[in-house]
Amino acid sequence: MADLNAPRPLLRLAALLALLTAPPAARAAEPVFPANASVGLVPPPGMTSARTFAGFEHPTGASIVIAEMPPEAYPQLVERFTPETLRTTGFEARGAGEPLAVAGGEGRILRGSQAANGVTYTKWVAIVRGGPGTGLVTVQVPQAADAQVPGLAVEAALRTIGFRAPASLSDQIAALPYTVGDLGGLRPVRVFMGSGLLITDGPKDVDPEGTQALAIVTPSMGQVAVPAGGEDALARKAFLGGLPQIKDITVTREDRSVRNGATVVRLQGTAKDSRSGRPLRVTQTMLFAKTGYLRLLGVAGLDQTRALDGIERVAASLALR
Repeated sequence: MADLNAPRPLLRLAALLALLTAPPAARAAEPVFPANASVGLVPPPGMTSARTFAGFEHPTGASIVIAEMPPEAYPQLVERFTPETLRTTGFEARGAGEPLAVAGGEGRILRGSQAANGVTYTKWVAIVRGGPGTGLVTVQVPQAADAQVPGLAVEAALRTIGFRAPASLSDQIAALPYTVGDLGGLRPVRVFMGSGLLITDGPKDVDPEGTQALAIVTPSMGQVAVPAGGEDALARKAFLGGLPQIKDITVTREDRSVRNGATVVRLQGTAKDSRSGRPLRVTQTMLFAKTGYLRLLGVAGLDQTRALDGIERVAASLALR
């Protein structure tokens, strides 16, 4: 036992030595970072790193999804981080947003619930900013699993959010849950949410005018069982959903095949740019495996045939790990 009559400097030294020599379980846990991510946290007990998205998952269906953005995205997100704005997404907030203490940065948090596919989730949405950039952290726990992933454990996990230097783009691509064997002459721009890949044909990383051809590759979030024979309907629904930047999508071609045991549904069509009305070509390839799917959506102008051919080469080279 420490001598309470000892000089204070000696007591402080003794406390420091006790901390440094304490067994690992007695020390504060360090944040766990998804592969090559710059935002991480200490997950609640029972949650492990997810295989198909940046974050953590639990056998009950609870999940923590981490999306990363540039530092300048934080004030834009804060401006729209209100119960009224998020209600349009189906999220019912419980109270107003509150500050969230984040090591080496700042944050805001909203708590509430959301129903999806017949399941009601207790939900937390947090936006945080640190040195490397901005993070959007979303926690969903099925209300039936509240005992397995209690709210107090989630709150404790959110207080451990931390940052680290981002990995190189090549390292991020290497950590994706799928492989891209051929970039088709296009250029990778960024990895988003730890599992999505944006590639383009042109020098701009940000193209608000939509002049460059692009393709977006995304896997399903978690395990998604698609009934045999239901692949075509899901692929068509995803295709017609498109992107916010395009409208008036029309299917012109549809075919189905098998690649390495996976069902492949390929759709092609026409559309228009939502901003300029410029005619576009749209292509989508979806690979369906037993536990999920992989989707590529490509968009190019009518005169960008070389880029569209490159996008089709990318689609033909995709494979789930």
